[in-house]
Amino acid sequence: MEHSFRAAVFDLDGTLLDTLYDLGACADEALRQYGFPGHTMEEYRSYIGNGIPKLIARAVPEGTSDEKIQKVLRFYLGYYPVHCAEHTKLFPGVAETIRELRRRGYTLAVLSNKTEATAKKIIAEYFPDAPFCLVWGNNGVRPLKPATDAGYSLLQELSCKPEEVFYLGDGDTDMAFASRMGFFAAGATWGYRPEQALVEAGADRLFSSMQEILPYLP
Repeated sequence: MEHSFRAAVFDLDGTLLDTLYDLGACADEALRQYGFPGHTMEEYRSYIGNGIPKLIARAVPEGTSDEKIQKVLRFYLGYYPVHCAEHTKLFPGVAETIRELRRRGYTLAVLSNKTEATAKKIIAEYFPDAPFCLVWGNNGVRPLKPATDAGYSLLQELSCKPEEVFYLGDGDTDMAFASRMGFFAAGATWGYRPEQALVEAGADRLFSSMQEILPYLP
């Protein structure tokens, strides 16, 4: 295990926080507003990870017009920030691991496909001691993961080389992004995607708990 990491960067949904039930409940409410049926949480598990517009596009019935999809999306974007912390919770070991990594002197950051304003709000709610130097999400300017644009901007902000970044995420999108960037692609198997999907997308190693990453970041 010969790595010289200086920064640890984390996905949010399915990695740091179990947000599935709030995402699903709010999507169901948005669908209900327009007479569409809702979904099970297991169905929502497969819809998330590529940003909210994709989630809504997957959740509406096949053949729904773009105009109606945009209406559902607008309702969701107004509703979710108000209800984003009703069922959400930290995954086991996250708070303790983040505190330890901070104590060890690592630069910590969050890079999510979640809407940026909501990502910042929810991180502030669950990490009140502000351990992350930046929290980036979908701001309407940076392309979403797995596009690498945000990754290159991130390297500038963190003053790191690609090989100095440990990136932990639960999605195939995360693994593809980290692999393209030359980051260490750490797959969080407690999240929302099957292990095989992480491996196929380029995971360097799979971790079954947050604490398991600590030996890689001594």
